[in-house]
Amino acid sequence: WITVITTQSSKDRRKRLKKDLYQTVEESIKMVKPILIRKKVDVKISSDKLSTKRRIFASDFDSIIYNLIINSIESFEETKCESRQISIDLKTDSNFIINYHDNGHGLSEAFQSNPYSIFEYGVTSKHDAEGNQIGTGLGMYIVASSINEYNGGYTITQTQNGFGLRVTIPLESEVHKE
Repeated sequence: WITVITTQSSKDRRKRLKKDLYQTVEESIKMVKPILIRKKVDVKISSDKLSTKRRIFASDFDSIIYNLIINSIESFEETKCESRQISIDLKTDSNFIINYHDNGHGLSEAFQSNPYSIFEYGVTSKHDAEGNQIGTGLGMYIVASSINEYNGGYTITQTQNGFGLRVTIPLESEVHKE
């Protein structure tokens, strides 16, 4: 985690630079690779082989990916999944699209009737044995805030027997085949 934190706070990741969005997401995942290996999580990345650039703070995309992965790892730990799978599909149409999916337990029962409440500040499903809230309720709030920073959108695509989220980020530049 120290490597993740020091990399995310590096000056280049906090400057709004024109970056390839595919490469940025892949770099975010590469940064947490040691954690994924230790936690026995298999991340499959697929893409449409397009490339697109946009002026972004790479740290915003790190925050989206890290918080999603952290939640998946916690879900795997709670359900004792033997096969810990995360799939990330990257594609571009009029937007840059990240389709994220894991095979954890999905959202807790408390969120099934209103799944989008997970994006609200301070909302958490993490409680200790006595029922006291122990989560900060910041992870998915940060995901939503980072997406909103780019006038993007998000749609929950799965809430049970896994979690799925579709993220769309509008493009500012042309798309081309690699």
